Amino acid sequence: MINKTKGVEVCCELSAMLRPTTYPFGVKFYESLEERPPGTTRPRHPMNTCQMTAIVRYYSRSMYFTAEDMACIVGGVTMGLIPEPEIMKNGEIAKMLHADLKSACEFTRQVAKIPFGKFKSVAVAPMAKINFEPDIVVMYGNTAQVMRVVQGYLYEKGGRVHFSTGGEWSLCADSIAQAYVSQDIALGLPCFGDRKTALAQEDEVTVAFPYSYI
Repeated sequence: MINKTKGVEVCCELSAMLRPTTYPFGVKFYESLEERPPGTTRPRHPMNTCQMTAIVRYYSRSMYFTAEDMACIVGGVTMGLIPEPEIMKNGEIAKMLHADLKSACEFTRQVAKIPFGKFKSVAVAPMAKINFEPDIVVMYGNTAQVMRVVQGYLYEKGGRVHFSTGGEWSLCADSIAQAYVSQDIALGLPCFGDRKTALAQEDEVTVAFPYSYI
């Protein structure tokens, strides 16, 4: 379990220095269905990953979900909760954004995915009141705010942050899954789904990083 004081401290420091519009939040993956943290809400109907995190970041609610709660195939696959279906493997699911099925398939092949079967459930909570130790911390912000997170990340280690995106499947794949798989900082551009169904704003980008970095 997380030191709650540390979680609040992280949130307060991010909020005081950067003034993000919504709450930074933590994401925790669980290997069984018996590890649900107290105080989390499970959706009554299937939802997208970005919709559930929107509830967390806008309303300071803690959420918990399993494969049964996933409305979005992409979110379920990239979170490692459901097996990758043929429609995703062959690129069919992304063909509307590509010239042909070959380019769509290449896009889906390179998307970050947590291996299926490793985890059974996910909990998400605002860092201000989180009661479990997250694997990943995520913040939505404008380019100036995210710039400062990147600069802070590089302050001691130096080097560069490499930004990988396909312009779609941003929060679940480019941010959360990418940060988990690479165990490195990841940036994302909110996708159509996040904008249409989860209140992502025109000036927002995402930044995610392993909690162990804090």
